[in-house]
Amino acid sequence: MTGQTIPRGRGDVSWIRARLRAAPGGTVALAALVLVTAFLAAALPRAVDGYENDALRDTLRQAPLTGRTVTVSQDLSRPSDDVKALLTPRSLASTESAFQRVVRPPLALDWKQTVYGVRNAEAIPMSEPWLPRPTGSRDPQATLTAQRDLARHARVITGRLPKAGGEDGVVEGVITDRTAKTMGLATGARLHLPTTTNSDLSLLITGVVRPLDSGSTFWNAEPDLRAPKLVAVPARSGDDPKRYWHFTALIDPDATANLLGLRYGAAAYWHHVADVDTLAARDVSGVRDRILALNSGPDATKLQALTGQSGLTVDEDGLADLLTPFLGERDAAQPLVVIAGFGVATVAAVVLLMAAGLQTARRRAELVLLRARGIALPGLAARLFGESAVVAVPSAAFGLGLALLLLPTERWVPAALAAAAVAATASAGLPLRGVIAARRPRLEQREDLVTARPSRRRTVAELTVAVVVAGAVAALRVRGSADGGADALTAAAPVLVAVLGALVLLRVYPLPVRLLARPAARLNSAVLHIGVARAGRAPSTAALPLLAVLVALTVASFGGSVLAGVAAGRDHAAIVDVGADARVQSFDAPLPAGLDARVRRLPGVRDTAAVRVETGQTMVGTGTTYETVIVDPERYARLTRYIGLGGPFAPDALHDDGRGPVPIVASPKLARELGNGTATVNAAMSTVAARVVGTETVSPAASGSEFIIVSEASVRRVHHATDPADTGATTLLITGTGVDGAALRSVVRDAAPGAQVLLRSEERDAYGTTTALQSGARGVYLAAVAAGAGYAVLALLLSLLHNAPQRRALLARLRTMGMSSRQRQTLAVLEMLPQVLLGAVGGILVSVATVPLLRPGVDLTALAFSTSTPAADVSAAVLRTDPASLLLPSAALIALACAVLAVQAWATGRRGEGTELRIGDRS
Repeated sequence: MTGQTIPRGRGDVSWIRARLRAAPGGTVALAALVLVTAFLAAALPRAVDGYENDALRDTLRQAPLTGRTVTVSQDLSRPSDDVKALLTPRSLASTESAFQRVVRPPLALDWKQTVYGVRNAEAIPMSEPWLPRPTGSRDPQATLTAQRDLARHARVITGRLPKAGGEDGVVEGVITDRTAKTMGLATGARLHLPTTTNSDLSLLITGVVRPLDSGSTFWNAEPDLRAPKLVAVPARSGDDPKRYWHFTALIDPDATANLLGLRYGAAAYWHHVADVDTLAARDVSGVRDRILALNSGPDATKLQALTGQSGLTVDEDGLADLLTPFLGERDAAQPLVVIAGFGVATVAAVVLLMAAGLQTARRRAELVLLRARGIALPGLAARLFGESAVVAVPSAAFGLGLALLLLPTERWVPAALAAAAVAATASAGLPLRGVIAARRPRLEQREDLVTARPSRRRTVAELTVAVVVAGAVAALRVRGSADGGADALTAAAPVLVAVLGALVLLRVYPLPVRLLARPAARLNSAVLHIGVARAGRAPSTAALPLLAVLVALTVASFGGSVLAGVAAGRDHAAIVDVGADARVQSFDAPLPAGLDARVRRLPGVRDTAAVRVETGQTMVGTGTTYETVIVDPERYARLTRYIGLGGPFAPDALHDDGRGPVPIVASPKLARELGNGTATVNAAMSTVAARVVGTETVSPAASGSEFIIVSEASVRRVHHATDPADTGATTLLITGTGVDGAALRSVVRDAAPGAQVLLRSEERDAYGTTTALQSGARGVYLAAVAAGAGYAVLALLLSLLHNAPQRRALLARLRTMGMSSRQRQTLAVLEMLPQVLLGAVGGILVSVATVPLLRPGVDLTALAFSTSTPAADVSAAVLRTDPASLLLPSAALIALACAVLAVQAWATGRRGEGTELRIGDRS
């Protein structure tokens, strides 16, 4: 139309004010929805930053001081004038100043805790006979260290602090009180220092000091500064270990030139402790790169130019080495959070669009009238955008401020962008839906989901979506889990599968409704007939609430699949590590003969299997190392059937007829090496001729992957063995629920003090000890799933509200015709039940399909097992279908919908028919 448009300016403001006043309830509801959505959107990245930062800082605080330091060192082994100049306090301070100028963010170091100085490069053996020697032959060793500000960190107990330039051939030093007590040193003691020349040099103890703060960096950056340490020397097999004392003495920083004459010379060091409160998890990769760049990169070149020294090296085993496992664990936990965030964002966007669609449907006549009076589409869109933005933008800003206040972290930009996206979506929803509704005014007509014929455009769009989803899922399966943690494909996969499921279900939905309509029409009950007919008149706009419900249910069940996979992986790893519900094993001698019977009488014990395990066997010819497991076939078979580890063991396979080679069951690799003929294997401290009669991939008794299983009766026949040392069981595998660990250990301690007791439950509990990263990711995921479920319920309620006026009018008319209250409630439930069942059943089907589709692309190993609790077998830590997470959300959704509809029908009966009918006429 080209008619006269409504003038802009103050009229726009007045019109917006009038519209907001005309529907205060809708305005408040939209403001509340946008506020909550913006708060959740802004809170998610801040919550992730919060738990990741807490996990990183806990890791740093719990690590030893040497593990969270960046150390610069310099080898000064050449006794020249230039080298002596580098040992002076001024030169060391100049190098430290240059290093501080080179260090750049995100590497944050606490400069107040910096410690630097000089020490002899290698410890010096002390030959004084009166020094303590634990093993009688190894001389104690000493290190001389010069660190600045000794007087500020120690209190002199006896004597005085060391000085430089004293007696020729003498280096003055002090030791701590703990060192003096352990080494038998006192003020005035002299220790001979061997040098590379024939000159004499001795250490004079001028005083004994006590640290003012024994936990400070000054006393812990260098080893054995506070107290001497007993060092063990690696010994040959069968020899007793040798130990010696190592202690440190502190000398004056101006006397460091004397260290160059010692063996291996001297070494300068600069220890820098990480600023724990400043480092953030998002900067971990950057911190590692900065540390590496200090060794070989532009920063290393700059440091060399500033100091004029080329021998400076940065230790990469401290802070950088500590951050590596943190990175791996964080990358493993990220996909879980990103998937939940992507899912709840999709559901929230759908709810915002549904709210805009509901408002557009109620104002359709108004929009068409404005269009008929000449308003242009851009002008209409601007007015609707202003009306929405006036509510959405302040609400989103308030939600953002609430998130910034309640979840304090360093970054605010991601939260602001998320809140801005919510404000933009909420502001643009009404203009888009309004322009589409008013673009081509047409007569009011029903758009029933059952009778509507999909257009070619819709068919092409749906096929395109199906192809994209299939390609994305196929790429995820082929590629596997992302190497760098979460990515867009991993995050969007569950949502894409849910979108495809929604399209398929919308296509399938008319078929069962049509099939039910004909038999329902022949029944005498009007309630069922009208209910099915009304279900067939569901509007075609039911796609959005169905999509919201499917995405929410899929994300919720995906989280349940992750948790179920983690639990199953830990259970499997525990049973592989132990081999049964409990395990008693001896490494030095066979277990006592009566231990089996005593253990079987303990409460909770179901059965036992005594086996002999001989480790360290070597296959002749191939060199393959394997274990020999000597078993009672019947009891061993009962064990394998009970724990379900490996295939069902057939005891008849080891039946020995007394002639020929001994039958054995071997691992697949050993079976191939042994072949089909007779081979020689080790069993019962000797060799036997054996033939392979079967294979097993895993044995609960063996700790490794290569093994052979032989019957103890066959071993006795071949060796005629009667000595228990040759045939006695070394391992007792115990099955039973609730095995009492304390009682079992008590029995084993009395019978075999050297035996080890392992419990499956304790191993499982050790795996279940989650780290801060794992627990934080799980908490955020559960919160996101709860938010998604809330939005799904809201989407369902909005879909019920869409046709609420017509439903109330229909129920009022039926009441005037004599329909009872119970019948009206049943009718209201039957009308919406097919759509609710479509969402619930569809959610279950999509969730069931999601698990096998995405299983190859999601790695749960790092979530199930942390670096501190590694497992021998992690193959079972994969996505698994969890029945509870599939059924409970869907059942709750159906129950809620039925309750809302029944309450709505009951409320309609309490109002006057005339009022409801007039509302229906106006609607």
